[in-house]
Amino acid sequence: MSTDSHRFPARYFALLVDYLESTAVDRATLLRAAGIRSLGDAQAHLTQRQIEKLLTAAERMSGRQDLGFEMGSRIKLTSHDILGYAFLTSPTLGDLFRLIANYHRLITPAFAVRVARRAGKAELIYQPVVPMSHRAMRVYQEAIAVSDHHQIRSLLPAPMLPYDIHLSIERPPHAARYRGLVPARVHFGDPAPGVRLTFDAALLGSPLAMANSSAMRTAEERCKTLLHGTGGHHRWSDWCAMMLREAEDCQPTLDQLAGFMNLSSRTLSRCLDRENNGFRALSLRIRTERACRMLTDDTMSVSQIAHRLGYSDVPGFIRAFRKETGTSPTAYRTQKLRRPAHGP
Repeated sequence: MSTDSHRFPARYFALLVDYLESTAVDRATLLRAAGIRSLGDAQAHLTQRQIEKLLTAAERMSGRQDLGFEMGSRIKLTSHDILGYAFLTSPTLGDLFRLIANYHRLITPAFAVRVARRAGKAELIYQPVVPMSHRAMRVYQEAIAVSDHHQIRSLLPAPMLPYDIHLSIERPPHAARYRGLVPARVHFGDPAPGVRLTFDAALLGSPLAMANSSAMRTAEERCKTLLHGTGGHHRWSDWCAMMLREAEDCQPTLDQLAGFMNLSSRTLSRCLDRENNGFRALSLRIRTERACRMLTDDTMSVSQIAHRLGYSDVPGFIRAFRKETGTSPTAYRTQKLRRPAHGP
């Protein structure tokens, strides 16, 4: 996949860079490391390659891993241009969720959004649709969770009722910061890659503070026009590899991944075949790569690794790993962690 096939609004990353500059991170050096000339133009866009370089340099120069949380804290309704005005004038929470689902591509094409109802609950579900690094996935998920919380809370005229935020990323070192997102209950390590916000379905009818149906419809018409210019293409094998790599405690099937994209499993399989990447081989390769990486962490047992990779039992994991690598997980770990002997 060409990482330049999508264009991402730069204004959200400009908020992060402004913040980092206030903490003594040199702005010019940071932008130069990412190959970005300037973030001064409100209509500027970045490529995925530039974003990846920016986040890598930002973490290195700041020494911090909570940049997604910081970025999310700084995203306001006014950050979204005309779409923010549509959000602001939504009559109900249900209308707001519909706008987010339909026009989130104007915020970032990296995630598709849908609203689901089940068992008396309403969920706003974000699923990644563009291949990205684990670092970018972590930053995006935290920014989405934090910004959505603050924006929804600002629109409700009454205090929010308790609700749940589920992120698929691992629990971060700064997890304590999420206690400030009252009354949200935040959960990490969700099996399906992405973010889920779960509310009582009855809240969808809740009127919002600045409801104006006419103004919302006018703003939405402009959003529809803008949406036509947000196309892009990606390799299906890159996207599937990312989804397999990010899954925790499970191993997504071809049918599940196809369902995420509203495709039939046969269609997705054909797309992968055209890229010379059969799903079975791709799935096994990513699973083995993840196993090798986890085995270099001597704080995790083989059984814990098997569980995180979605194996139903440890013997199954051992057999599959040996078939792919020619050695057992324990032997692989011993070889990788072996330290050279030192004389007296």
